[in-house]
Amino acid sequence: MSLFKTLAAVFLTASSVLAAPLESRAEVSFKPSAIWRYNVGNGAISATNTGDVAKAPTNGGQDTTALLTFTYPSYVSGQKCQFAFSLDSTATLQGSAKLDLFSSLQPAPGPTAGWGPGNQRNVNLGRLNLFKPGQATWEATYSSYLTQKTDCKAPGTVEAFELVGVYDRDLVSWNPALAGPRIVVTPS
Repeated sequence: MSLFKTLAAVFLTASSVLAAPLESRAEVSFKPSAIWRYNVGNGAISATNTGDVAKAPTNGGQDTTALLTFTYPSYVSGQKCQFAFSLDSTATLQGSAKLDLFSSLQPAPGPTAGWGPGNQRNVNLGRLNLFKPGQATWEATYSSYLTQKTDCKAPGTVEAFELVGVYDRDLVSWNPALAGPRIVVTPS
């Protein structure tokens, strides 16, 4: 009988350990190392305490996008990475509730008063459906890179992206300390 109790205890312990990582594992992610506001109308890049994207037919062509810089931390080595975006209840969400994610040729250099270097927009990676509060979902993906789990870049790599409003009337604003873009890291 003690052999049966021992085996039962081992089975229960093993099943608890196997289930625990799925239920209790905290999500590991990293946020942008920089967020800049880009003015589509005049090419200016400015510092911002909030992330925001704005488009409106009444703003005289002064739409804004968010330029994101990510610096890959040391713990990503050998892991998988995926872009994610969330909004909390304090965020602003108006219009289409959609954002397009583009890769950028290089990170924003810092504040500029006008044209040059521009936003460095490159490849459209996908379209996000936003929820407030909640986690964005991919409405469409045009590349598997970071729209799905892909191999993380090497630690120390600096990579840039741009978030762009989709239709004529869009406003998305978030507090980067509470929500916004991040790269989620999972084991390979």
